[in-house]
Amino acid sequence: MICISSEIEPDLVGSLEDQLCEWDLSPWALVVNRLSGAGTLEGYFSNREEALDAWGLLQDCLKNLPSKPKLIPVKEEDWALSYRKHFHSWQSGNLHVVPSWESQTFSIPSGHKAIFLDPGMAFGTGNHETTRLCIHAVVDFIDRTTADPISLACVDAGCGSGILSLSAKALGFGVVRGFDNDNLALKVARENALANGMLEGIDYFFADLATPLDKASVDLLLANVQADALCQNRANLLGAIAPKGTLCLSGVLTIESEEVERIFSTEMEKLGSSFSIETSYDGEWASLVFDRIS
Repeated sequence: MICISSEIEPDLVGSLEDQLCEWDLSPWALVVNRLSGAGTLEGYFSNREEALDAWGLLQDCLKNLPSKPKLIPVKEEDWALSYRKHFHSWQSGNLHVVPSWESQTFSIPSGHKAIFLDPGMAFGTGNHETTRLCIHAVVDFIDRTTADPISLACVDAGCGSGILSLSAKALGFGVVRGFDNDNLALKVARENALANGMLEGIDYFFADLATPLDKASVDLLLANVQADALCQNRANLLGAIAPKGTLCLSGVLTIESEEVERIFSTEMEKLGSSFSIETSYDGEWASLVFDRIS
């Protein structure tokens, strides 16, 4: 196993993030220091030749990348656990997201909830801005609703590690479903649900954003997916929202948010539905929360 690593100058970070978001599947992980603006790009490959070929492909897209990245041999067991150094516990409202390997030492404050997570190779630790934005939306929805959460339904579209569906269940949603078009992600999500004692309470299934959702059936629909996929499936997403329900979109770059809002607003008019819209930002990422009015 080979890790290919390179420091990325601040003026290249934005372009590189945009490029990586355009790929449905990517071997690359970009960690950005939001104080300095600099980044570190890493990718893991079976051998040196595969790593250099992948770097060459990336250079074809971004000409100013360094010509000589570091090539670091990695033991397979180290590669499988390398994400752990980037995953730390964090909090939104009274909900805590905690690495599973800290479950024996983490103290849950009185009246608070916690989910314990091991994302493995699936997306979703809560450290990424888009995941945080979605969890904030779940916490805010629970704080605002006048209904008993046990009577409400939440769907996690593109569930990854299951972090959003687990959060919804921990905060009291009675019906929680999550889907992904990656079987590895579904496996990890189910393992995390089992570890949190929630496996019987969350329905995980294989699907994608184009899979029809029951009309007006979802009280909170969470879709942390790249912007083009969200826009392509806007009718399906909006149509699934129950009266007084909420759709939260993330995976949207700040520079894309106005266009995404425009596209969804046009679709609302076609559907004859009315929603209020609130946009939130975290770094270079945005979430759009649509609350159905009629």
